[in-house]
Amino acid sequence: MRIKARYFDGRSSAAQPAELEFKPGGALRLIVGERAWDEHLGSVRVSDRIGRMQRRIQLADGSMCEIDDNDAVDAWLRQAGAGAGAGSFMQRVFWLEQHWGVALAALVAVGLLTLGFLRYGVPALAARAADHLPVAIDTELGTHTLELLDKRLFTPSRLPAARQHHIQELFGQIIADLPGRERYRLELRTGGKAIGANAFALPSGVVVMTDELVELTRHDGEITAVLAHEVGHVVHRHATRLLLQTSVSALVLFAVLGDVSSVSSLAAGAPALLTQARYSRQLEREADDYSYAWLRAHQIPTHYFGDVLSRLGASQGGDAAISYLSSHPRIDERIHN
Repeated sequence: MRIKARYFDGRSSAAQPAELEFKPGGALRLIVGERAWDEHLGSVRVSDRIGRMQRRIQLADGSMCEIDDNDAVDAWLRQAGAGAGAGSFMQRVFWLEQHWGVALAALVAVGLLTLGFLRYGVPALAARAADHLPVAIDTELGTHTLELLDKRLFTPSRLPAARQHHIQELFGQIIADLPGRERYRLELRTGGKAIGANAFALPSGVVVMTDELVELTRHDGEITAVLAHEVGHVVHRHATRLLLQTSVSALVLFAVLGDVSSVSSLAAGAPALLTQARYSRQLEREADDYSYAWLRAHQIPTHYFGDVLSRLGASQGGDAAISYLSSHPRIDERIHN
């Protein structure tokens, strides 16, 4: 079998007309002008078949032949027995590339598997990994955070000392039976217009509640419900888990989407935004469940949590119109008695 080719000697970019003669057993004769010599499949490197791109046969001396007839090269490889390993694999890849239905089905399958892994696999892996990480990591994540917030956002609590002491007692009841309870601490602050009625937990075990939220409550059960919710975030190590989820999600999206830039970076960032919003809602529900369970275990009516959530939502103008982009579940989804 003799075919036309272009020969590059490795010293010049100029191509020379050539002929290749494929022989049985992987033998190969090259004819370039008046010169002819023999090579063998074992001493050359044949490029994989990719669509209709020209194949290249790299010779041991650094020269190269470029060939348009891909079918002839494939036939020579099969005849020489090179189609049994990587060659046959690339043949199957080439066949898949020629069938758009198979390619589209593979694309859909990759998309579904990626979304499934981001939604279910990553949170499960993050939760398991967090369980094996030392608590010192949580402490490190929360170090100096409250100091920074005090400098920029908060002012000292203006609640009467007796009221502050009573709320500290409620908090003490929640953490009384927790392992490592000494790392838990309640800090009361005035949130002002920037923060308003709010409460949050730092991974180090510090729980912050604003005066505005305390003033919004009408019963100790409501304060207890909110504090138990925030303690639930610390117990379940949500800050560490969210950090792990964010990191793994970024790696997965990069692996699937590749290197994105300019305009495409906005589209590539959208899945990460939606993914992290979903994770945040999952963690909030888990903290809600912790609060409800604590209230039931101590025979405190669970409607107190629903009452304060409803009042909090009303004070903030209700839920966002697009709940999927909200970092918290809709309040009506969180209330259950």
